[in-house]
Amino acid sequence: MKKLFVLGVLAASVLASTLSAQAILTPTTLSAAAASGAKTIVVASATPNAATADNFAVGTVVVIDNSLGYVSSVSGTTIGVNWASSSGTQVRAHASGALVWSGATNHLFAKPNDPSGSCTRTNESVLPYVNALTGNISDCLGGRWVKGAITQWPPFRVFTLNTGGTAYTSINTAGTTLGATTMYCSELDVPANKLLTGLAVLNGTTVGTDKHLVALYDSGGNLLANSAVAGATSANASVFQQFAFTSPYMAVGPAQYFACMQTNGTTDTVRMAVTGGSADNILTKGVTGQTFGTLAAFTVPTTFTTAVGPYAYGY
Repeated sequence: MKKLFVLGVLAASVLASTLSAQAILTPTTLSAAAASGAKTIVVASATPNAATADNFAVGTVVVIDNSLGYVSSVSGTTIGVNWASSSGTQVRAHASGALVWSGATNHLFAKPNDPSGSCTRTNESVLPYVNALTGNISDCLGGRWVKGAITQWPPFRVFTLNTGGTAYTSINTAGTTLGATTMYCSELDVPANKLLTGLAVLNGTTVGTDKHLVALYDSGGNLLANSAVAGATSANASVFQQFAFTSPYMAVGPAQYFACMQTNGTTDTVRMAVTGGSADNILTKGVTGQTFGTLAAFTVPTTFTTAVGPYAYGY
């Protein structure tokens, strides 16, 4: 009976939350391993969602792997937790580095079913949904619910237009000279859940003058994450340059995303795919009419266009 009551309260909270503005949840990580049933955990950050104030506080929920608990105390990055075995979730040990989600009960919950079918991103007050009972994270991407396991995909990088064994100097010769009013986008297919902290683009042979920024979009053209809109000056010829997001983003997969970049000048070059053959069989687009530092939704491509899709990876 207690379990049903908890689930009912959580479900009602989720429904009520749709009336508020959308928040993007970001996890932190465990700084040290936690034994099964540990009364305290140590996290890398006690304020993983500073922008939304959805952080660790007494009475809020914490989810690690398939375990759900309630915060009983906060002392710096040491968090007291009462594990809620009555919710039907597991009480188990957790490895150092495991993802730790924190928030209100309408953000993190234990329900028997995950959302499915069609969805409208702007109608959701909180994304993604983290369900400790099913062990899945769900996000509204391209108008459909996509879910993946709470445990994230281990590889460090998710490439689009993987350069493989091809020498950088032979890709798109010296690179493509960019336009300041175009955003350049490549399809980025994420095979499983991956917490992305930024995107990297492959520079051409001319660098050091212009500023670039990057942005991650879903398959519906909705902006999910971006680097600082002031941009960062391109640096180091013929190597991947990393641009960190202002906040990490949990990319739920398998799903299609788009890795995009803007520049404020017309001097530096970036290596772009120039053929749409078997090695570069992805969707690309040059989104025209852009203003550097202004990011908005766009209509995603349905075909390959030469020399507008950057070689990039998510990390």
